[in-house]
Amino acid sequence: MPDDLFLRRTVIGGETAPNDYLVIWDDLSIGRIHSSPGLGGHDVWNWSCALASVPQRSHHRGCADTLNQAKTQFQKAWDDLKAQISYDQIQKARAIENDNSRPWHKR
Repeated sequence: MPDDLFLRRTVIGGETAPNDYLVIWDDLSIGRIHSSPGLGGHDVWNWSCALASVPQRSHHRGCADTLNQAKTQFQKAWDDLKAQISYDQIQKARAIENDNSRPWHKR
């Protein structure tokens, strides 16, 4: 399996928002990185690394001052999560992601 992570614009309700990305690994969504208003008027980059059906640990999400910092922190969290999951858990996450009966797939 490849180790590369890719960013793809997040689409919610057919719309994309600036600075909002899904993180993709091996054609599977494993998290999100997006900016939001922070204290003092500067944007904060929030990131969250997760796999469907696997409980998310608190150190698999956080915030950073820049997109590059968020990507670096996300990569560390993904490396940690990937070391703990099984092939079966990855397959289950793929099945959940491809289940078009889920409410967010309905129009």
